[in-house]
Amino acid sequence: MIFALLLLVQTAFAGPYQIFGIKSEFPMEENKSTYRDVYISMGSNQGIKIGSQLEAFRVSTTIDEINQRAGKNFTFPVARLKVIHVENDMAVARVLEMYSADKTPLTSNQNVMVGDQIEVAKR
Repeated sequence: MIFALLLLVQTAFAGPYQIFGIKSEFPMEENKSTYRDVYISMGSNQGIKIGSQLEAFRVSTTIDEINQRAGKNFTFPVARLKVIHVENDMAVARVLEMYSADKTPLTSNQNVMVGDQIEVAKR
């Protein structure tokens, strides 16, 4: 009974999983492929393993330009990721694909960002 209560409390305060860090290569020669690794706040404790595919989602706030105030939040997918390293409560994933502008709303940043939310990708 106590274990179930503790699990419920932990789940209630878990919050969304998100990107908390990004490392990118900077190519020194033309036509060299580069990697972009993201550090995420979910790991083996949440069932993630090497090879797991994830999706990054952006939460964006619309602006009500008529009334000059914040509008509503909306969430949309921005990238597909593949896990390359896992620890208990964090993982490192590599960006496999950035979703094109014809599938996502335009934002000021067309790459993954710290704070983007993470979910296990639906196959």
